[in-house]
Amino acid sequence: MKNFSLFRHALKISETPRQDLGPISNLCRRDFHERESFVFKTQAPCLEYACLMIENALLMRTKRSGRIYAGFEKLSLMQPVVERYLRIADISQTVYVFGEDDWQPPRHPNMRLIALSHDSSLAREWFVLADCSAYQAALVALDEDGFDNGKSADERNFTAFKSSNANVVSELALAVEGMIDWTIAV
Repeated sequence: MKNFSLFRHALKISETPRQDLGPISNLCRRDFHERESFVFKTQAPCLEYACLMIENALLMRTKRSGRIYAGFEKLSLMQPVVERYLRIADISQTVYVFGEDDWQPPRHPNMRLIALSHDSSLAREWFVLADCSAYQAALVALDEDGFDNGKSADERNFTAFKSSNANVVSELALAVEGMIDWTIAV
């Protein structure tokens, strides 16, 4: 698990040619939902908005089917959205949350925490994967700067990949599922 990069895996399995939007400062809902697969470079606020679009789509579909995988680099980065993820867990089969273990989120029977080591490749990636019967989407982003660069949280740069291709999302979910150490998932 230490060297596995979901971002690199997403680029490898996605169909080419895929759209490259280049550097963007904002993303509109229409572009996000109408384009099946694309890559882009952005900063944290735009990436947060892209995650919000997937999270809201999940909350609007209240079937208890499917699994959600979310990576926050550090679990403490989940704090501002923890209530949203608890609601998503209420309506989902299981929500798997990945991140460095620097904060303890509230417990939920449908939420499993996967602690990442600081030197794990996944600890440098943000992601939200929704592998559900009613909705499939993936957003995977590589943190280009890291935390120790002197930039504010909002100035950090990411290269991101988004897909709503069912085959890509399913394959990404299977890859993440294979990285979970079931003996320590709480």
